[in-house]
Amino acid sequence: MKRIGAFSLLALTGTLMSCGVGPIDMTAPTATLTVTPTTLVAAGTVNMTAVASDANGISKVEFYDNGVLVSTDTTSPYTASKAYTFADNGAHTLSVKAYDYSANVGQASAAVTVAIADRNEPNDSMAAATALTVGTPVKGAVAAQGRDYDYFKFTAKTGDPLKLTVKSMSVDANSTLDPYVMILMPDGKTVLEKDDDGGTNMESEIRFNVPADGTYTVVLTSFKIHNDSAATDDLATNTYELLLSRR
Repeated sequence: MKRIGAFSLLALTGTLMSCGVGPIDMTAPTATLTVTPTTLVAAGTVNMTAVASDANGISKVEFYDNGVLVSTDTTSPYTASKAYTFADNGAHTLSVKAYDYSANVGQASAAVTVAIADRNEPNDSMAAATALTVGTPVKGAVAAQGRDYDYFKFTAKTGDPLKLTVKSMSVDANSTLDPYVMILMPDGKTVLEKDDDGGTNMESEIRFNVPADGTYTVVLTSFKIHNDSAATDDLATNTYELLLSRR
């Protein structure tokens, strides 16, 4: 046995013996990470589950997204979740660090892709409707779910001369959307106007004078979905530009 200072080096297999101290744990925990789903095409949540083990126990597991701490769990099963929106589009590396009681760290990672086509989602109900401003175009997509309906709202005064246009192929040559749009009265039930081919080619356009003060709701989907109660139409290329303007 070779003497090194005041210590005796017995082995280099993960345990260090020191005089009067006993074995020092130098073995990192084992860790694996599972994420669901691995691709998001609509705003939603990614769930993370880590499996970690160590002969001397696990003190905590940390979850990270692109190096930023998301949460810490101290009890098995080790889980975390993170919500993503259009602003998070891109590649994400989700990772975990599993610590034992000697501060050794085991790590694992998994890849997630966020590719949300519609920046307005979730706007699938009147309660979640996206606000429209006169003169400001809004881009979106009828996508990511089989029967997608996008809701928008605007406030207007009696007699306001307005025009609502939904453009697809004329603003995006790759768009596959044949839009259908309708405007609901402030009661949220009565249809003020509807159109599926009043614009260029198959695009939509509605010209109207506001009949009463209030908040109106725009409901936008594809003609295929509107025309067939059993049809689905969820292509990522179902893009559109919606514009409320004055005539």
